Amino acid sequence: MNIITISREFGSGGREIGKRMADILGYAYYDKEIEIEVAKRMNMDVGYVSQAIDRGVLMNIPLHFGMTFADSYAMKQQVGILVEKQRILKEIAQTSHCVIVGRAADVILTEYQPFKIFVYADMAYKISRCQGYAEAGENLSPSEMEKAIRKIDAKRSQYHGLFPGTDWGSKEQYHLCVNTTGLTIKKIVPHIADYARCWFEGQREN
Repeated sequence: MNIITISREFGSGGREIGKRMADILGYAYYDKEIEIEVAKRMNMDVGYVSQAIDRGVLMNIPLHFGMTFADSYAMKQQVGILVEKQRILKEIAQTSHCVIVGRAADVILTEYQPFKIFVYADMAYKISRCQGYAEAGENLSPSEMEKAIRKIDAKRSQYHGLFPGTDWGSKEQYHLCVNTTGLTIKKIVPHIADYARCWFEGQREN
């Protein structure tokens, strides 16, 4: 299966790139659907699952799941969320061509040889983009927005830190890094999709 994973700085447009690429390539698209499926299988509230991951409560859980956490029900829940998410991602990887945004899919699915993209942008652009998409009542100042962006990105980096040998945002970890600063995402996505097609063709030839 052709698998594309998109890691992204908050506000850089990575999610939009992922959705548009899936549409152009005719691939399945996964984003928040992952948390929804985790919640369904574990009979949990979707909001709880999403917040647990977003807050980074899984940061201190080692990937050596053979350890026992008998003294902590909450810790067991956290481990369960992480294990189930990995299971779902691997099921998806074996089912169809797909684009997966975030969820550390780039490292969790390494054995499936995904095409890994990292999307980033200058802070001023990210602030402007976030403010443009903000809902009514979310009137954060530029400095407040920057603080929120840095906090979210720090959590994403920490989550990747669970996996040995990975460095979130380091160009060596990805096949393509895209700087969206000042660009219209709708215009650049067809070219990114073409790049992905070439990469997959090269993999089949090797």
